[in-house]
Amino acid sequence: MKPLCLVGMSGVGKSFWSQRLVRDAGFVRHDCDGAIGEQLASLVSPAPGESTVNALGRWMGMPWSAGYDAREARYLELEHEVTRDALEAAARAASADPARHVIDTTGSVVYLPASLLDDLRARCHVVYLRTPESRLDAMLARYLAEPKPVVWGGAFPPTAGSSPRDALPPAYRALLEHRHARYAALASASLDGGVLEATSPGAHAFLAACAAG
Repeated sequence: MKPLCLVGMSGVGKSFWSQRLVRDAGFVRHDCDGAIGEQLASLVSPAPGESTVNALGRWMGMPWSAGYDAREARYLELEHEVTRDALEAAARAASADPARHVIDTTGSVVYLPASLLDDLRARCHVVYLRTPESRLDAMLARYLAEPKPVVWGGAFPPTAGSSPRDALPPAYRALLEHRHARYAALASASLDGGVLEATSPGAHAFLAACAAG
């Protein structure tokens, strides 16, 4: 069986569902966010009570922060490495191991080279967990309060005549719309993350929905 690969924005439920598949359906999980965090641990240490991913968000900074472009490029280099490693490990193991494998990607997976995205599409069953429109404002508020590393890919607009923070809400919405199109093009199935959260199906029902997609 092909490995399962979950894509979508940060906070939509990729880690929740991949962890539930491990717990309830015997899956092996390949955690791209965690692997990147381990690689970057030497650059940033979490403050007391701070998660690794929020520490990475603090390290990367906002798109107008000095040095952001270089840190974004470094993040994407590591993401390329760990996503490639996850794909190779999952595909290799899935051919010989009765356990199923799930790749929990980062929200910025769509910015990786086209050759790697083509491999993910060909060698995995890619499922897009969509962010419902009703949650966009809450996602922006959480990003401002507890920033996670967000790759903008050059999409943050010039801010002449306004402060960068004032430009952030419309730019963030435009970023999500841009990513939505790219996630949908990458995936062979699509599920509403809000519906999944509201109905909370079991692991096997989630798998059935992924297959039906």
